[in-house]
Amino acid sequence: MSYSTEERARKAIHITRVGVVWNVVLTLIKFAAALFGRSSALLADAIHSFTDFISDIVILAGLKIASRPQDANHHYGHGKFETLSTLILTLFLFGAAMGMLWEGGLGLFHSYKGIEIPVPEIITLWVAAASIIIKELLFQYTMRSGKNLNSKALITNAWHHRSDAFTSVAVLAGLSGAIFLGPGWRVLDPLIALGISGYIIHFAAGAFKSAIDELLDASLDKETNQNILQLAGAVPGVFHPHNLKTRKIGNNISIDMHIHVDETLSIVEAHDIATVVESRLKEAYGPDTILSIHIEPRNHNLR
Repeated sequence: MSYSTEERARKAIHITRVGVVWNVVLTLIKFAAALFGRSSALLADAIHSFTDFISDIVILAGLKIASRPQDANHHYGHGKFETLSTLILTLFLFGAAMGMLWEGGLGLFHSYKGIEIPVPEIITLWVAAASIIIKELLFQYTMRSGKNLNSKALITNAWHHRSDAFTSVAVLAGLSGAIFLGPGWRVLDPLIALGISGYIIHFAAGAFKSAIDELLDASLDKETNQNILQLAGAVPGVFHPHNLKTRKIGNNISIDMHIHVDETLSIVEAHDIATVVESRLKEAYGPDTILSIHIEPRNHNLR
């Protein structure tokens, strides 16, 4: 389904605001339960939820700026602000994952050294379990919406929700072991944390590279470029589409291309052909696709 830039931004902002509310609620509950229940793991989880709240604010700012129309200083619109917010969000993901990596390594070290950890209160289990359910629901909601709106910022933020859910899984495992199975099982917490942190780092690295490519105006993938040339070449009157340049601008793409038309055509006829090419490309890649079609007289030696 295709949305206008304004409608897409409005939907994405609403989805992110839902995440803001829940992250604030979870952060406050986790902090209170961690202090009352004597759980350093849940306290670290509360800090992670707070970073989710900060990342939501970054996404909101990026989406609001990205929804602004073209102006005298931004002829291609403000779409790259969404890409910039995605890039910033990947840094939050890296930070959260590295924190989990550090906590997991420290936990293994403490286990090796035989350092005793206080037994947490049972309330910490209920809070960790509730966090898993809520954050997984937020992940599903945000991921589904991000794919529907084709928003990398929302998709990356969805993974931030899941990283918090994964953190809570590790916390729940560690707390369960500590409360029900005794000190020997507390090593589950750091082991799970290490595995999850590696998983998050892998995703964040891919999202970081994608955002950098967009900010540096990397070309679209080979398959998309080939499809653009085929769509243009299928328009009656178009010969030898070439000199194609493509890039991403936020959720939209920019296409710059040369086409040959018969040299006997009038300017109006040649312009009409270029207009059909633009229409075909906008049908395929969205109404906000940025197009520049340069017309050249056909060289009859080209077939």
